[in-house]
Amino acid sequence: MAVSERSHPPTPASVEGAGVLLGMIRRGRARTVTQLADAMGVARSTILQRLDYLQRLDLVRSEMRTEGARGRPAAVFGFVPRAGTVLAAHLGLTGVRVAATDLDGEVLASRFCAVDVAQGPDALLDLLHRTFDELTDEAAGGALVGVGVGTPSTFELKAYARAHGLSAAGWDRDEFRDALAARYHVPVLLDLDVAMLGLAEHRASWPDAEVLVCVKLGTLIDAAVVVRGVPVRGADRLAGELGHIKVTDADDPCVCGSAGCLDAVASGNALVRQMAAAGRPVDHVSQVVQLANDGDRDAVHLIRRSGRRIGEVLSSVVNLLNPTAISMWGYLTEAESLLAGIRESLYQTALPGSSANLRLTTTALGELAGVRGAALAVIDTVLEPGSVDRAILAGSWSA
Repeated sequence: MAVSERSHPPTPASVEGAGVLLGMIRRGRARTVTQLADAMGVARSTILQRLDYLQRLDLVRSEMRTEGARGRPAAVFGFVPRAGTVLAAHLGLTGVRVAATDLDGEVLASRFCAVDVAQGPDALLDLLHRTFDELTDEAAGGALVGVGVGTPSTFELKAYARAHGLSAAGWDRDEFRDALAARYHVPVLLDLDVAMLGLAEHRASWPDAEVLVCVKLGTLIDAAVVVRGVPVRGADRLAGELGHIKVTDADDPCVCGSAGCLDAVASGNALVRQMAAAGRPVDHVSQVVQLANDGDRDAVHLIRRSGRRIGEVLSSVVNLLNPTAISMWGYLTEAESLLAGIRESLYQTALPGSSANLRLTTTALGELAGVRGAALAVIDTVLEPGSVDRAILAGSWSA
C-alpha cells in the first residue's frame, strides 16, 4: 500500500491530523469537507490536503450526494475496508483457526487446521505461513497491513508441551512474534486468545457492558475480563486464569503442579481422561460432546458434572465483578448438558443481587470469534491516528 508520487510529498506538519480525520469518517461523525473542517476546527484546504493523503492509501473514497434541505450536491467521504488485509490466527492446543479479514474485521476467507502445539513452534510457523499465503490469494483483498495471533498463555503452552514430551524451552512468544514479523514485514500482534475472544464478543454483542466475562471452555479452561471494552491483562499478563481456581471435593493433579484445579476436573482434557477411566476411551473432547448430545449416559453425566464445577467457580467471579454477561466459547459449549450444569450451581451459589440480571450465553460469533478478535486488535493498532500518520509519511504499513 505505497503512497503514490505527487507534487506535494507529505511532511510531518502537513500529515498531522490525517489519522484523526480517518477516525471521524470511519465512525460516521463527519463525512463532508465542511463537516470535517468544523469538527476539527481547521480550514477546508487543510482537510482537503489530509483527505488527499488518505485517498492515496485508498483508505477513503468520495461520492457525490445531495446534502441538506436545499438539495446541494456535496462530496461525501466514506471509509474503504477493502483497502487493506489483516491476517489473523486463533491458536488452540489441538487446532488453529486462520483467517484473512478486511479493515472492518469482516472475514474474507478462513480455514481450520488440526495441529498439536506439542509439535513445537517451528511446525506451527510453517503451517501458518502456508495457510496465510493461501488465504491471502483467496481473499484478494488490499495490501497486508498487519498480523494478529491469539495464543494460550505461555504457562499453558509450556505445561501442555512438557506433558507431551517437548522441552519447555521450545516456546517463546517473543521469538514466535519476531519470526512472523521477519516474514511479513508488517506489525505483528500476539495476545492471549481469550483476551481476543473477549474483545470480539464485546464489540459484536455487548458494546454497552461495563464488565463482560468471556470464558473459553475447550481443551483447557480460561477466561478474560473486559472492562469498558478493554481486556484486563494483569500485572504479569495472567489475569483470567479461571482454570487454576480450586474446586471443592477434588484432588486431581493439574499441569500447574497443584491439585484440584478446575482445569484438572472439568476441562476437555479432563473429560477425555474421565471417559477413559470409565472404560470409554476417546481421542478428543469433541467426541465426548458428540456422545453426550447423542444421549450417552457416561458422557452426559461427566459433562453435567463439569458444568456444575464450572458454575461453582463462576459464581465467585459473579460475586466479585457483577458482570453484565458471561459469554462462553469452545468445544464444551456445544454440549446441551453443560449449560444446565453451569446454571444449576452458579445461581445456587452466587449472590442473588449479583446474578439477578446476569446473562449467561454462548458467543454469537461462533468459531470465528478468535480470529475476529485478533483482527480487531490489529486494526485498532494500525488505524490508531498516530499509526495512520506514520504510514502516510513512510508510504507503507511496514513495521
